[in-house]
Amino acid sequence: MSFLLSGPPGTGKSAWVRHLAGRMGLPVLQKRASDLFDPFVGGTEQNIAAAFAEARDTGAFLVFDEADSMLLDRTDAVRSWEIAQVNEMLTWMENHPLPFACTTNMAERLDRASLRRFVVKLRFDWLTAAQARLTFRHFFGLPAPAELDDLRTLSPADFALVQRRTALRGGPPDARALVRSLAAECADRAGGRMPMGFAASSTR
Repeated sequence: MSFLLSGPPGTGKSAWVRHLAGRMGLPVLQKRASDLFDPFVGGTEQNIAAAFAEARDTGAFLVFDEADSMLLDRTDAVRSWEIAQVNEMLTWMENHPLPFACTTNMAERLDRASLRRFVVKLRFDWLTAAQARLTFRHFFGLPAPAELDDLRTLSPADFALVQRRTALRGGPPDARALVRSLAAECADRAGGRMPMGFAASSTR
């Protein structure tokens, strides 16, 4: 069983895999691109092979984060080693006997041949308004102000970050202040901006 989990950062891709592995009773072996890349010729391919072999030998659920770095579309490759590392990944993906998953924020960059190796493809997206309200109550124990519905690019990671920041400051949580902090996370995101009229409505 193989999974491709795509979507914006912070939307829960890696957390979902860890949850699934736990339900299956499997340990997780997580590898990032930085764990595998090697400056010497052939080193990256060896590291990829070693990751699959370790997962097989330990019975682990293998997870590759930032998979687009290792499965870059070969039509865009300009160096032979870029093609070689994709070929190595594809070979192991085809023959690996245990579950594994690849996560990416940029599925459009993946080599087309790799897409045929994934049995399950899941898209993780921003929270809907209803999900955001539930998440607000889960993290802060408060009903969500109406202004929360104006934020369209929220992820679970945003709530976790604001929760930690609020805990550091101490004091009782203020619902409208929390929404303003969440809005700032959305505004900092590429292409994000504060909703029209949000600043005025949040001060009522």
